[in-house]
Amino acid sequence: MGYPLGAVINAALQTVVLALLLVGLRYGARTRRAMRERSDRASSYRKVHMDLMTAAVGVSGAGLLLWMLPNFLLGWNYGATGLGYGSGGVASYLEYHGTLLPHWYLIVLHVATGSVAGAFGVYLVLRMRWKNFPRAWSIRNYRGLMIFTWIVWFLNIWVGYAILYYFALVGTG
Repeated sequence: MGYPLGAVINAALQTVVLALLLVGLRYGARTRRAMRERSDRASSYRKVHMDLMTAAVGVSGAGLLLWMLPNFLLGWNYGATGLGYGSGGVASYLEYHGTLLPHWYLIVLHVATGSVAGAFGVYLVLRMRWKNFPRAWSIRNYRGLMIFTWIVWFLNIWVGYAILYYFALVGTG
């Protein structure tokens, strides 16, 4: 049995996001260090960091729109054509013939962490990029939020890998 094309594409996209997050974290740390040392490199490190995080949000959003959202709504009973979207609906992730699937909790965890990481990721990109960002919505010192978002996002990607493994590759859900 072949793996759903959409799942394979999304796994590749999320691996790119993971790489962007790791490199972005490095540039975030470099930016902070350069700012403490009052180095002229701080602004160039900051720009690279912003570009990497913006790209991570964009690539992750593409995976969400291309695979995660349609597949979540259509379920895990993968079709054999096209991207392999399912035909079982949301409930097919949680139960089969009235019995909870062994790894149903991964779906709930993935939706929760993905929603938090996505919302905060978009907020942080808008906050960094938009010069006229509304003051009422601005967090002055958003470093803590960036760290929290990074941790949740990192966890979300690994939960997504576990879902790919249990639901698509092994089929034990």
